[in-house]
Amino acid sequence: MKNDVLTQVQHRIQSESISLQEAAAAIGIGTSALMRHLAGEYVRSDSLAKYRLWLSGAGRQSRPIQLVRTFPNAESSHSSRLPRSLTQSGHTLPRPRYVVDLFCGCGGMSLGFERSDAGQVYRIAMALDIEDAMVRVFNDNHPSPSGVLPIARHEDITDFMNEAEIQAYYLDHIARSSGDEDLIAQLQKVGIPGLRKRLHDLDSAFLTSLASYRSQPEYLEETRAMGSAVLGQTSVAGFHSATKLPTTGSAYPRVGPLIWHHDGDDSDARDAPSGQVDNGALRACRTRARKLWDAEVSKLTARADGAGRGQLASAAERIRKFQQFLDTGPMQRIKRLWLDWRASREEARMTFFGDAEVQSELRSIYENGHQVSVLLGGPPCQGFSRIGRGKIRSLREQGVHVHEDEDSVDSRNQLMHQYVLFVAALSPEVFLFENVKHFQAVVKSEGIEFDAADILAEAIEAVSARGLHYDIARRIVVASEHAVPQNRERFVMAGIRGDVAASLSDIDAASWVLSLEKRLPVPLSVALEGLPTPDFESQGSGIRVRSEDDGQPGNGPIESAEAVFRNWTFRGTSVDAHIARPPRPDDEAFFALMGPGKRWMDYRCDDAPTLQRINDVLVSLRKTLASTPGLSKKMGVSLREVSSLSMMTDGSLSLRLLLEGIAPHPGELQHHLLAENYLKKRGGAHGDWLSRMDPAQPSKTIVSHMAKDTYAYVHPFLPRTLSVREAARVQSFPDDYRFGSVGLVDGFRVVGNAVPPLLSQQFAERVTSVLSLVDASREAATEDGARRVAVS
Repeated sequence: MKNDVLTQVQHRIQSESISLQEAAAAIGIGTSALMRHLAGEYVRSDSLAKYRLWLSGAGRQSRPIQLVRTFPNAESSHSSRLPRSLTQSGHTLPRPRYVVDLFCGCGGMSLGFERSDAGQVYRIAMALDIEDAMVRVFNDNHPSPSGVLPIARHEDITDFMNEAEIQAYYLDHIARSSGDEDLIAQLQKVGIPGLRKRLHDLDSAFLTSLASYRSQPEYLEETRAMGSAVLGQTSVAGFHSATKLPTTGSAYPRVGPLIWHHDGDDSDARDAPSGQVDNGALRACRTRARKLWDAEVSKLTARADGAGRGQLASAAERIRKFQQFLDTGPMQRIKRLWLDWRASREEARMTFFGDAEVQSELRSIYENGHQVSVLLGGPPCQGFSRIGRGKIRSLREQGVHVHEDEDSVDSRNQLMHQYVLFVAALSPEVFLFENVKHFQAVVKSEGIEFDAADILAEAIEAVSARGLHYDIARRIVVASEHAVPQNRERFVMAGIRGDVAASLSDIDAASWVLSLEKRLPVPLSVALEGLPTPDFESQGSGIRVRSEDDGQPGNGPIESAEAVFRNWTFRGTSVDAHIARPPRPDDEAFFALMGPGKRWMDYRCDDAPTLQRINDVLVSLRKTLASTPGLSKKMGVSLREVSSLSMMTDGSLSLRLLLEGIAPHPGELQHHLLAENYLKKRGGAHGDWLSRMDPAQPSKTIVSHMAKDTYAYVHPFLPRTLSVREAARVQSFPDDYRFGSVGLVDGFRVVGNAVPPLLSQQFAERVTSVLSLVDASREAATEDGARRVAVS
């Protein structure tokens, strides 16, 4: 039953003839949430309070980031509502725009912006990712101007405390990565180098003490008793990653991604902060650190208790051994050392960045010519559905301050928090958020269904107290419709800052940014043009010279999809990372039997009439042999053999016959794909697990799972699976983009996780058009104002 308050809200909306979007903006709630509440869905008390305030006429006294206009589905028709100047090409911007890429991966999204308009528009100022392989590839292709700090940093984004720390880290990064002496001097006055030195001193003292503890005989004995295999277990590695405790062992300890730790030398620090400790803050930080440790131990317990059989049982046993190791005397002493270090480190940052004067100075420096224009990236989706309404309330209460909610010990839950905190801290003119297609699906939390994209919008709305607002649009983008030879579908959200949108009058700029021009599909065969035989050594360089006859930029109309792809991708005379897994001889023989575009399931014969007749005969024979003693011996056929044959005559019989015709691998009795766990794979995705690609169609989605196996990506013409470079081609990475520093397994992983850069480049062109029109509008307004002053 609808709440009485909502009945009054509906009556007011109707009586005043206002749209739901206008009402939602005035109330301070998402449009889709308002629609659900009006339809009778349960309303939480905080939302009811907003409705009552609106009905009373009080409204919101101070609205943080508001979603002024939300366009759920951006369609290409939006371009017709834009002025001709915005749809024309050739816009230029008066100054390079800074771009920050969060969860940057190997740089696909950044590359599209960096190479837009011959690299004259955007400068990739900073990129962050937690995976070393991703950062390595990014920096191989985006050299640092100064060489002091790389552009991409190996960091855990959940480490950042508040807006001030994000601004400080960003400013310190661009100052030293670009060699900006003036900015370095300004940050020196604020005390940033001094803070870095203090944190480095804390880290050095901790690592020295830890190394001493770990060299003691009792610790070494306990480590040997635990066994080295335990440390390779995924959950144990996750414990070290979450706590930032250097990996257990006897070698000198090294810290993984940790904010302000891997920052080069601190010789520019003239004066460190006073070092006075806020004991109250220190106690709070120590409590949080203890909760983090206990929470990670609880996760280990849950994973050990939930073990199954076989490999899972072995993993559970390793986890239990590590838990026993944590309870030993040496590890309890290390835990106390870790607690002191973690609490001291966090207190130093909390005290420094919680200072109002420091916050004001950082904001002033940031807004004096160092602002970020475009924020890219979307957090991995695994933890998003767990953020829930309660988390949003927590974000709203915390504002720009240090987050203290207990749920934050789960780093996956923090990812969305941190993303919107970056939006609030950097207040970009435009942000582009990219995620899996199902991001906008309805998910459940706290027993309530909600739209994931709405939660993101509410999170952005809730996190800043500086009066920002963004116009928002979102849509599912299919890469194959935009000259990328791949059927990749992703959720993309665009946000245009309110003052930028206001300069464009009634233009739906956010929607237009997402409404890319649609083109005919580019087939896979085009993506593979000109590539020679790959290297089959997993650690080889894979450097190969491309054919001079094939794979060259197209001579046809530049607007055709194939020409767009070729002109973007085919660059230079050689490629690296052209490395593929060497096919087993028995697999190679089976691949050769498969036709282009055929899947494992296509070779099943479940509906074959002959199969049914064979089954009928075997069933009849089995019954006869079972009921007639002595017949089996007379016929020379046992009941057991007939029963065994009957079990084999299912839909996989045709596959079985094909595979039995191939010589098994040396030392094996039969083709390894004759195992029952393979033969039972049939419809849906399970039937696609092994397939030959279709050269006449765009590729299926390139995924990071290729790091584990590439059976689903058999080359369309050759009896082998794709190489890393071929996967990169399908992702639209130019041939001059280098992946050679990471090898085959990491190569597939970084390529599979990337955003197709050709898709990003098209977004960049649209963002450029919007920003250039805004600049022109502001310039015209300034000139008009100057003329009026002159006349008066």
